Amino acid sequence: MLAVAAASLALVALAAPAYAALGAAPTYPVTASSTSAGAASQNSAAVARFAASGSAASAAYTVSQTTLPSGTVVSEYIGAGNTVFALSWQGPTMPPLKTLLAAYFPSYVQALTDAHATQGGGYGPAAVHQSALVVETGGHMGAFVGRAYLPQALPQGVSADDIK
Repeated sequence: MLAVAAASLALVALAAPAYAALGAAPTYPVTASSTSAGAASQNSAAVARFAASGSAASAAYTVSQTTLPSGTVVSEYIGAGNTVFALSWQGPTMPPLKTLLAAYFPSYVQALTDAHATQGGGYGPAAVHQSALVVETGGHMGAFVGRAYLPQALPQGVSADDIK
């Protein structure tokens, strides 16, 4: 009976969603082989390997896509040191930004609070453009999009326009 309960708990733990944290290691394992990006299940990732354009010394990075149970697709941009330097998302619901932004979430919330106070409130896209953090969110109910990246962590030859 105890073994069945332990096995059930292990299966629930495997099925629980996990997310990448900006500036940290990716949540989902990234394989060495390249596959085309596409829909992925909650517990697997579709991976595509890209080489940044530019000089011969340009850095390679990996984009790992994961579809959350809600149907929202989160892309993790993984650079040197196996660190997530950018995230993007699109789908019917907003992803958990507190989890995705991790240590950067408090500065994101503070920047939005400051902007809200100076602009008199309102609804619509939210954007934070700081030297250490850029977050852009938008869309409408059922169709949300956004991206977040660390400008100082972008690999050589990679621009903000590459984060889609």
